[in-house]
Amino acid sequence: MNTSLTFHDVMRWTDDQCREFLESQRWPDGAICPKCGAVEPYTLTRKSASKNSVRSLYKCRKCRKQFTATVGTIFEDSHIPLNKWFAAIYLMCSSKKGVSAHQIHRTLGVTYKSAWFMAHRVREAMREKDGSLLSGVIEADETYVGRKGRRGHPVAKWEQINERERLDAEARGLTLRRKSGPKRGQPHPRTEKAVVFGMMERGGRVRTMKIAAPTAEGIKPIMIRNIAVKDSYLMTDGHHAYRLIRHEMPHSIINHEIEYVRGDVHTQGIENYWSIVKRSIYGIHHHVAENYLPSYLSERDYVFNSRKIADAERFAALMGQTRGRLLWYCRTPQVENPYA
Repeated sequence: MNTSLTFHDVMRWTDDQCREFLESQRWPDGAICPKCGAVEPYTLTRKSASKNSVRSLYKCRKCRKQFTATVGTIFEDSHIPLNKWFAAIYLMCSSKKGVSAHQIHRTLGVTYKSAWFMAHRVREAMREKDGSLLSGVIEADETYVGRKGRRGHPVAKWEQINERERLDAEARGLTLRRKSGPKRGQPHPRTEKAVVFGMMERGGRVRTMKIAAPTAEGIKPIMIRNIAVKDSYLMTDGHHAYRLIRHEMPHSIINHEIEYVRGDVHTQGIENYWSIVKRSIYGIHHHVAENYLPSYLSERDYVFNSRKIADAERFAALMGQTRGRLLWYCRTPQVENPYA
């Protein structure tokens, strides 16, 4: 792999060069039929490209289906040139905190709607597919993602009430005990935020996901499915959601009301990662709908987990896992396009 490959190099590629690169990453040992999995298809070459710009395509010897390298991938049935697709992928792979759809729209000269949809297709390719277990020292934590309280908003109003009570108590010479939540009947500041749970190998991979609520009954099965419990040592804060996992694996707790680090016991790694995720959401995208949040988490996980390799290597690795179409937007069945 050429690690000196740059964004400008990708932008200068022709459509044929893009297809050759995609084939080399998707089929390193030769073309494989995306329909039946047969190998060694033969090549068809058109004399003209009147119907489609693709002059060369494959035909399977077994199922007799015609296909190209983009069939069954995130690029299928797209009218956007492949070099612009590749440039968008390179931008998303090389940006630590992400790149907005508006930035892709301005940089590549595509419509905002196309840029938004391209970005979601790329995030689908970034989604982790192997599902291998995390092991070693594991830091686990939860965070909350969503809009912040504004003046007149119930959350901001609750915070103002608490501040007023504290000032009144100080004026009377009293000490007001810290409250952990709103009064009865008032909304909690986190009720309108999405809950995100994450696990990180210390110095290694991270895996995050959106969950319904931070409860012990919901988080324990997630950790058991994603962590090699016999080969791992878990570190969390004092949240009650982690109380049941101590029966499954060694578990150390750091009480953040007293201390943040006790020797090797801390959750600084996963908390630093939360800062990257939130800078991406609040600083780059500004707003993320809750139903799209898992896609944005997949993007940040992919870039972070491949942080030790060059941008060009990360770009090439993603090209090897572009298989799979994003069809949640479709209301009717999609037919196969052999010239995709």
